[in-house]
Amino acid sequence: MIETKVLGDDRQFPATEWALLRREPRMESLDILARRYWKPLYFYVRRHRFDVETSKDIVQSFLASLLAHDTVARADPGLGRFRTFILAALSNFIKDWTRATSRLKRGGGQAPLSLDFPSVEAEFSPQLASHEETPEVALNRAWARSLLEQSVEDLKGAPAHLQAFRMYLDGECYESISKQTGMSQSASKVAVHRLRGKLRRLLIARIADTVGTEADLKAELSEFVGLLS
Repeated sequence: MIETKVLGDDRQFPATEWALLRREPRMESLDILARRYWKPLYFYVRRHRFDVETSKDIVQSFLASLLAHDTVARADPGLGRFRTFILAALSNFIKDWTRATSRLKRGGGQAPLSLDFPSVEAEFSPQLASHEETPEVALNRAWARSLLEQSVEDLKGAPAHLQAFRMYLDGECYESISKQTGMSQSASKVAVHRLRGKLRRLLIARIADTVGTEADLKAELSEFVGLLS
């Protein structure tokens, strides 16, 4: 279980994701959006039965459109959490994109704006979006998995310790971890325990940047854990 009190009883929320994206220069905001939301948005589009390349084009064009029209800066944070806002915006964009594509096929209109984000390219995985899931659930589950992956990648520590922790997350036993890292089993357990604590604090801090209150943080953490199950 993730403990929210790790941040202290008087945790403040001065810079939610809304504020962060508004404070950064426009291109840096686009980089933040691409890093944090590319995979979730991509999974959402794929669940609407678009093929791989078309899905990539839609997400690229959508992020570029947010930048070009200052959509985030003009949106009202009072409407709810950022993930809900961006999902609604993408849903509307898909409708507009479909209409624009139909016009292009008939010989009129302009092609959607497209940018290339090769470093965050994602492939669709049925394990992350079952046939029973709605596109909204697929997006939320992909968001949770992506946040976990990014947080693990950003962990700092000795190479052997990080290797041990990644093996632990993959379900390896400590005997196997010890053999492959060269550490004793007791040292492996200590390294894993410490990195679990670091990962927990990193995840809580990142999720806290997307909400405005302690109650919202607890609710979001509960949903995050549920989406990973």
